[in-house]
Amino acid sequence: MSTKNLIVEGVLALTGGPDTDGALEKYYAPDFIQHSPLTAGGHEGLRQLTERAKGAGARYDLLRSLGEGDMVLLHARVTGLAEVPLILFNLYRAGDGRVQEHWEAVAPEVGPTASGHDMGDGVAEVTDLDRTAANKELVGRLVEEVFVGGDLQALDGYTEGGELIRHAPGAADGVAALRETLTGTQYLKVHHVVAEGNFVFAYSEGTRDGKPHAFGDLFRVADGKVVEYWDVRTEVPQNLAHGNGMF
Repeated sequence: MSTKNLIVEGVLALTGGPDTDGALEKYYAPDFIQHSPLTAGGHEGLRQLTERAKGAGARYDLLRSLGEGDMVLLHARVTGLAEVPLILFNLYRAGDGRVQEHWEAVAPEVGPTASGHDMGDGVAEVTDLDRTAANKELVGRLVEEVFVGGDLQALDGYTEGGELIRHAPGAADGVAALRETLTGTQYLKVHHVVAEGNFVFAYSEGTRDGKPHAFGDLFRVADGKVVEYWDVRTEVPQNLAHGNGMF
C-alpha cells in the first residue's frame, strides 16, 4: 500500500468508521505526535476529538490528496463539528506502516469568493506526475521570493498574464487581489513543501496583523505557471492542549 493510500484509509477509518479504538491501533503509531490546535496529543487526543465529532454527527469529506515520500496532504471539509463547515489542510508524516505525525491549518468556511468560487471547489485530479520536481521547485521559489521575501511584484512572473483562480473567502481572482491579501501578512519560515504532479502544498509560519499564524497554501500548476490557489490561515493559540507546538 502506498503512503498516500495508507493515510487516506487511516483517516477515513478513524473519522467515518464505527471502531475508533480499532482504527487508532491499526493506523496510528503508539507515540503519535500531534501539532493540531484542535486537540490534545497522542491517541487520547484523537480519541476524544473523534468521539465528539461522531457524537455531533460530523462528516469528513476528502476534497484532494497528494503525497510525496513519507508526507501526505489531505484537503478536506468537515461539517457538523462547528456552526459552519470547516476547511482543513491535514498534513501527515508516515513511517513503519503507521501515521506518525500530524500538522493542521483550519478555518471556518465562508464565501463565496468575489469571483464565485468556494473554499473547496476547483480542480482535484492529480496529473502531470512527470513534472512533480519542476512544479515543486517553481512553487518553492514563489513562496520564498514572494511570501517570505515580500517581493509582491514578482508574482506576475509565476502566472500567465496575472490570471489566478482563488478560493480565499471574499477574494477576487487574479494576482492584483492576491497582493492585497498578502499586505499585513509576513511569512517567516516554510516548514514543509509537498508536491505530487500538478499540486504543491506549503506549510509555513508567520504573522498576520501582528499575530502568529500557521499558513497552509495549496497551488495547482499547469504548463509551468501557477493557475489555482487555495489557502487557510490559522491563528496560533497562546496555549495548546499539547506541548508539540504547531510547527
